Formats: sequence, C-alpha cells, structure tokens
Amino acid sequence: MENTTTRNGESRLIPVSAVKEGFNYRRRYNAEKMASLRESIKLQGLLQPVTVRQLDDGYQLIAGGRRFKAFVEEFGPQSEIKAEIRVMTDAEATAAMLAENNEREDPSVIEDAEGAARMLGLCNGDRDEAARRLGWTRNKLDRRAAVMNAIQPVRDAYLEDKILVGHVEIFAALRKEVQQRVIEMMLKAERKITVDELRTMAEASLQSLEAAIFDKVDCERCQFNTGEQQAMFDTSFSGSRCTNRECFQTKTEGELQARATQLADTYQVVRIVRPGDNNSVTAVRALGDKGVGEEQAKACRTCASFGACVMGTPTALGKVITDACFNTTCNSEKVAANAKVVKAALAAQSNEAVKVQPAAGATPPKAATGKAAGKTPDAPKATPKVTASSEQRTAVKEYREAIWRAIFKRAAEKLPVMQNRALLVAIAIHRPSDMDSHGSCDAIEKALGTQLQSGLNTETLLGNVLALDQAGLATALQNLAANVSKTASISDVTGYLKALDIKIESYWKLNETFLDILTKTEIDAVCIELGLADAAGKHYDKLKNGPKKDFVKGMLAVEGFQYVGAVPALMRWGQ
Repeated sequence: MENTTTRNGESRLIPVSAVKEGFNYRRRYNAEKMASLRESIKLQGLLQPVTVRQLDDGYQLIAGGRRFKAFVEEFGPQSEIKAEIRVMTDAEATAAMLAENNEREDPSVIEDAEGAARMLGLCNGDRDEAARRLGWTRNKLDRRAAVMNAIQPVRDAYLEDKILVGHVEIFAALRKEVQQRVIEMMLKAERKITVDELRTMAEASLQSLEAAIFDKVDCERCQFNTGEQQAMFDTSFSGSRCTNRECFQTKTEGELQARATQLADTYQVVRIVRPGDNNSVTAVRALGDKGVGEEQAKACRTCASFGACVMGTPTALGKVITDACFNTTCNSEKVAANAKVVKAALAAQSNEAVKVQPAAGATPPKAATGKAAGKTPDAPKATPKVTASSEQRTAVKEYREAIWRAIFKRAAEKLPVMQNRALLVAIAIHRPSDMDSHGSCDAIEKALGTQLQSGLNTETLLGNVLALDQAGLATALQNLAANVSKTASISDVTGYLKALDIKIESYWKLNETFLDILTKTEIDAVCIELGLADAAGKHYDKLKNGPKKDFVKGMLAVEGFQYVGAVPALMRWGQ
C-alpha cells in the first residue's frame, strides 16, 4: 500500500481498491441520474474529488458515494480516483456525509432518518447537539428521528419503491409486531394499499387517548401517541390515539383496579363489571317499579351482596356505580314483595275513597266542606315485611357467631337451676353429640378445683363423680349444659338463647372491634338504624366521608348517646 503520510485535507489519487464503502447511509440511487453522471465522468473525468478519511489499513468513503460508484462502474476496481483525504472523528464524518447528501441530490426521508439516528448515537442522545452538528433545525431532526420507529422491512420497502413515505409515517406510529404483520400483508397483496386505506384500517384498531381513564402524563411525549405524530409527519392519524394497545389496556386495567381498591373499605362487594356481566348486578332502589321499599333498602345495606361496581364496559368505562346488589335473585324477590304491598295499599286507598263519597242528592257533611272538601283519607302506608340481610360477609358472620356462642356459655352458667336443667335435657334429647365432653370436663374441674380423671376408665370416673356432694354435683350439671361443641349448629345455639329469653344487650355493646370489621356502608347503615347518625349531627357527614378509622372513632364517642342497649339488627339472634 502507498505512503499514507499526508496533510489533512490534501487531495491526491488513491487506489479504488483501498477505499472502503458502507459508512454512507445512502442506499437508493436514481437509475437515470446515475447513468447521466457516469456518462459525464466518462467524458470529463471526475471534476470534484470524493472525500475519504484515513484508516490504518486504507481509506473510508465519507462523501461522494454516487461519484465513487459511477467512477468505479466506468473505470473498474483497479483504477485510481482523486480523493480529498481528511482526519475526522465519527461525529465529524457523519456530519460531513449528511451535509453533502443534502446539498446534492436530496436523500430519501428514510436515509436521512438513519443518518440522524447515527448522529444521535454519537451525541449520546443529545438532540440539540446532534441538530447543531448536522446543521439541521431541531424540528427537522425530530421529524427524521421519528421515522426510525418504522421497522427495517418497512424502511427497505420504501427504498425499493414498494410503498410511499406516507405509508412509512403511519407504520412509524405502530408497534413493531403490528408493523411486521401489516407490511408482510401489504407486500403480498395483489393490489397496492393506498396511504388513506392504511390510515383508515389502523385508526379502526387504535385506542382513543381522549377517552382514556388513566393519567395520561406519560403519554404526552410517547412515540405511540398519534398526537405527537401530527407534529412530526405530513401523514398522521386524526386526534390523539394510542397505537400501543397492550400498554393502553394495561394502564386501563390498572386504573380500574385502583378505583375498585379505593372502594374496598366502603362496600362489602366491589367488582369490576365486564361486558356480559350486565345481569349479575342491579341497583338497590327504595321506590319506583324496581323499588324494594325504604326500610328494606336500609336493611339491604348490611347485606354481603351489597356494594359498588366499577364499569369495565366500553360505553361507561371507569364509571363507579354505588348502592348495587350482586344477588339479583334476592333483589327480584324483594321488589316483587314490595310491589305486592304497594298494590294492596293502593287498593285499600281506592276502597276508602269510595266509602266517603256522598249518596246521590245528599248534602255533603260539614266536615267535608270548605278547606278540607274533596280530600280523601291517607292511604295505608305500604310497609312490606323487612327481612334481614339474606347473607352476611364471612367476617361479620364469624364475629357475631363467636359472640353468640360466648354469650350462650356465659348465660347458661348463670341460669337458675330449673332453666339450666331444662337446657341440659333439651340438648341431650335434640342432639347429644353437640355436648362438648372435653370442654365440660375442663370447666367442671376448674369450678370444683378437683380432677375427675375422665381419661382413665368409666369405673374411676363415676367413682369420682359419686364422691361429689350435692353442691358439687349441681356445679357439674350447671357447666355441663353451658358447654356445647363449637361444631354445634349456630341456629341451635340461637334457638336455645331465644327460648331462654337471653338478651344480647345484657352481654354486648357497640365496640371498635365490631365496627372495624364492617365496611363504611355497613357502619353508616348501623349508625342510621341506632340513631347514632342523628346524634352526631353536623359532624356525621364529615366523619362518614373521611378515613374509616376516624369514622369508627367518632361513632364511639358521640356525646349524649346511650350506647348500652344499642344493638343493630345484624347482631341480634332474633332476626
């Protein structure tokens, strides 16, 4: 190889075989213009040298790619070409290459985009610096860089004149896997798809950012936001749309879940209603054709199926609907019961109105004249039978059943002898398996301060029991009736309590543990039922709409309220 010790910028002849191509991003050349350039070089020679930079093992072509190609085609790879030899960094070489390409035959948008991407890499992503080095405006750099969102097969199809720049700009707004599928389909299609047709097809599958329910701050500068595309490309989608369906759906689902989570402390059931779930939920209304009655509507608020839903359907996406019932069968039954009572009340009102009409020709009684003339008696108030919640949440059921069993044990231990013995007989006759032998033995031994040694044999056990005096035997019987198994039916336990006329208010009162178990809706229903809401006065709404812990604390500290005896319906075994 020849001596490469030269001054920077010196022009001289160098072997064509020593020049390496590939640095220049230009890949598409107009055939007619190339033929014309080759003819000119043939007749006049190379009037302007190509630009190369010196490498350790030769030269790298920086500018003059068309001239170099035409020269080699005309004179062959063994010829020598006049070149300006420079010492340049990658950034300087890229800037020189892009500058020359733009000053001569305009490169394609794709080639400019690939060059801009290369310069951005050399500038570590600093767009202002990259634009300065290229001599471009920042807007031009951004527009060209945006095209690089198009995948390589799309860019290649454009350079091969198979699609137009408008196609590329639409592709650049789509996800890469979508681009791959669509470009393969377009290249196989018998008829070329126009830019407008491609845009229409793409828009049909895009998500509207204007209708999005999630925070769109991160979407403002996103490459998949078509609103950004409008500023970058001549061909763009209408409005602000998201071309990344997966990201859009993930954010939408996240927002739906977040809204549902915010309601968890307030309602017993919180559900995201999807398309097709329409028949699984209904609104709880007090009045109207679908009403259950005012009192029943209040009772429904403590039901395990009462709650709220976050709409996940396209027409109401993100909308929160409160006072919802997720047991539509139960709701239908209560609506029917209320309708029956209302119908009966209206019939009674009609009959009463007929009775007060004066006979033909008779003078209306004095009481019916004047201001009250023509007034019909008030209709009987529609008061359908209010039923307790058809079901309770597991936490509520577990709490109250534990309380009921504990009250049964305490009450049975203190019963008068006759009632205690009657209870013992009832348990033995109804379901003797409900008697808790281990629990009874432990309670008797603790009460007597002695060991019955029930684990030995019947002879020893009975001998120990026979040794008890009358008082000891009475204590044993008292505890025997009080200890029923934890597996005993709760309905049996409450049945005993009701028969013995045991009052829950004698053993239990409103407390923090109970209220903590409830949702804010359940607490609200309990407070209204007990009169706590009225007693709290103007502070009630503020507490109800605040944090649950403050709501609970406030409801247990209402001045002047009589908490003893204030037992909500859902804690009473009489319900």
